[in-house]
Parts: sequence; C-alpha cells; structure tokens
Amino acid sequence: VEALLMNAKVLTPEEAPKKFANIQQIIVAINSLSKGFSERLVTASRPAIGLMFKQTLDVLLQVLVVFPNVETLRSKVTSFVHRMVDTLGASVFPYLPKALEQLLVDSEPKELVCLLLLLNQLICKFNTLFRDILDEVFPAITGRILKIIPVDTLPSGPGSNTEENRELQELQRTLYTFLHVITTHDLSSVFLSPKSRSYLQPIMQLLLLTSCKHKDILVRKACVQIFIRLIKDWCAMPNGGEKVPGFQSFIIESFATNCCLYSLLDTSFEFRDANTLVLFGEIVLAQKVMYEKFGNDFLAHFVSKGFPAAHCPQDLAEKYCQQLQGSDIKALKSFYQSLIESLRHQQNGSLVVR
Repeated sequence: VEALLMNAKVLTPEEAPKKFANIQQIIVAINSLSKGFSERLVTASRPAIGLMFKQTLDVLLQVLVVFPNVETLRSKVTSFVHRMVDTLGASVFPYLPKALEQLLVDSEPKELVCLLLLLNQLICKFNTLFRDILDEVFPAITGRILKIIPVDTLPSGPGSNTEENRELQELQRTLYTFLHVITTHDLSSVFLSPKSRSYLQPIMQLLLLTSCKHKDILVRKACVQIFIRLIKDWCAMPNGGEKVPGFQSFIIESFATNCCLYSLLDTSFEFRDANTLVLFGEIVLAQKVMYEKFGNDFLAHFVSKGFPAAHCPQDLAEKYCQQLQGSDIKALKSFYQSLIESLRHQQNGSLVVR
C-alpha cells in the first residue's frame, strides 16, 4: 500500500482506476486475514502480530488522506477500522482520533451514517473508556449533521422518494440511534462538555419534535427513552441544585405536555398497533420518572396547564393524580389510555402539538 500511495499525486486518469482497485483488493485481503486472530492472541500471546496490524492500520489511514473522495476506498478503510476495533481492543485507541477526523473530511450523509455506526460500535464495546475520544469528536460530528438534516420533518408525499431524501432519512435514524447509544452507556456527560454545550439546545429541540411527531414509531420510542435516561442522569441532585440549568423546566413545560399528552390526543396515535403500545408504555414510564424526580413541580404543571388545555374534567384529573402517586405502573397505563381515549372523543382532534 505504501508503494501504491507514493506516486499518488502524479496519477493519470488512466492509471487511477487500476491503482484504486489494487489498494481495494489489498484492504479486503488484510481484512479477511485479520478474522483469523483473536484480541487475546494479538495483544497478549503474540503482541508482534498486533504490532503488524497497528502498522497496517497506520498505513491504511493514509489512504483516506491521499484519496479522501474515493468512496470505495473510504468504505473499505472504514470496514477495516471496524475489524481492528474487534481485533486490537483498547490498543486501537491511539489511532482513533486520526481515523475519525479523516472519516469526517468532506463526508456526505452516506459517509456520516458509516461514521456513526463505527462510533456506536466503539461505545458499545468500550463504554465509558471511550469518553475522552467521544468528547473530542462529538462537537464536529454533531455540528456537521445538524447542518445537513432538516430541523422539521423530512419531506414526504409525491416526488419526495429521491436518493438524497432516503440518505437524509437514514442519517436521521442513525443519529437517533447514536444519541440513544450514548445515553444508555453512561456517556450523557458528553452533551455537557464545554465544546459540545452549544449543541445541547438544538439536540433537545430535535429530540422533542421527533418524540412527538415522527412517522416511525420506533424512532419516537428511542427519543422518549433518551429523555427518560437524561432525566435520571441530570435531575434531582442531592443538594437541590441543577446539573443542567433550565433542563428541568424544559422537561416539565415542553416534553411532558407536548409528548406525554398532546401528541397522544392526535388520532394518528393508534392504540391497536403493537409498536405504538410499546411507545405508549415508555411515555407512561416517563411520567412516573418525572414524578419521582420532580414531585409536585411536575404534577402541578401537568394537571393545571396540560389537562385544562385538553379539556380534561376535574374528576379525571384527580383520578390521574391518585394513579400516578400509586405504585402500580400497569394500572396507571390502563387508566391513562382510557383517559386519552375519552379526551379524544370530547375534542375531536382539535388540539395540536405546539
């Protein structure tokens, strides 16, 4: 590979395809070869083999520098990095900042999806050990993605099924999985690091909108689960102070009413659908968690601001408070479903998510 990269700058248009094909074949071969070696073997029993893989990784990362825009090479190098995460374990760490930085250069939606999948693999494998590297790369990756994906829902209907739109939808879905993986692996502090802090509000707004309106119910469920985890991580500190100023009021005033009440009143929320019922279960759990963390601050706002806007009768509002304060989540779920259905009949779908 080093030999093939040496004269890369003076390649003629005729020579380029052959050279790319050669490099590609070599990467595929090394990738296949690496599957014969376990992490224990190359790091403990035979470290000399591990060293060879590290040197190879170093050289293959040069391919991204020399040919940043050759998609086939980029995808093969990405797949080799995936392999090295499994083969080298934590000893791959020194190579990751450079690899991730190069993979972000000139990346379009398709490449960003591949980059997020690599990050998901790293987080799932290393958990909090990966925090420092994630802290470094998160702002650049998030900034790039937020510039590309629309804040509101992606276009749908006639003429919207273009390749570009499909790639944006895939990127959007993968972004939510990435945020979900971060929060469920004890890494939510990454959102609060000084470099990432400016992205906190746009991310929260995106998650809120998605948890209320996204057409894919499983994506909505993931967003609600992210909020539940963040409430547990960031709220109700022992001294009563706020870990994230303004987060508690955002949850009580925006997430609780819009996602946990108004979005359910829309008739498109179909209780007979199995996935929707799972989402509904998460929404009920979110209310339970908010009550545990915020107590009457949550309950008072939800019942005095949310319920009157939905024209909820006083007796039902009181019964809701009793059910929420009880310990049986199954009973709360059943009661809340009947409450939503009776409110729908009254207003005939006139209330919209704000």
